[in-house]
Amino acid sequence: MYIAIFIFVIAIVILAMSIELHVKSANDTIKIDAKIGLIRFVVPHQRLISKALKKEQNKTKQKQKDDFKKLFKNRSYLNRLFKHSSLTFVYIAKFTKEELYLNPIQNGVYLMLSNQIHAYLNHHFKIVDQRNIKLIYDEHYENIDYYICLKTDLISILTAILIRK
Repeated sequence: MYIAIFIFVIAIVILAMSIELHVKSANDTIKIDAKIGLIRFVVPHQRLISKALKKEQNKTKQKQKDDFKKLFKNRSYLNRLFKHSSLTFVYIAKFTKEELYLNPIQNGVYLMLSNQIHAYLNHHFKIVDQRNIKLIYDEHYENIDYYICLKTDLISILTAILIRK
């Protein structure tokens, strides 16, 4: 009896383990690091991307087109994962430091794009921390183009994978 309760508690602790993913871009270099529970590590995405590019170069053009179409048809897993995740921090750099009236076209396009991204994030994520979404120029993030922090847990990932529409 005690062993069953102990196994049940351990299973709950493992499934409730927090998973955070941080994506940061600075000077056209992407850095991805993750935190699972108390362990933080850097994801070796450069090797993954280079292997994927080599694999894609070996495919025919028709196969590449079919894979691209399949990617947009099978977005349901990613959307379900978004629905079970929370977005804790989003920063998108503003490339001009001038006021809106000094450079109206570039700043207007930036405002339209940032509001579209903000609406997409609010629609697709379970919780979006409104206090931390910054779509303006910030001196603390001088060289950073964008920074996204996504938080989920293991049970949410399993739920997103296992639930069928």
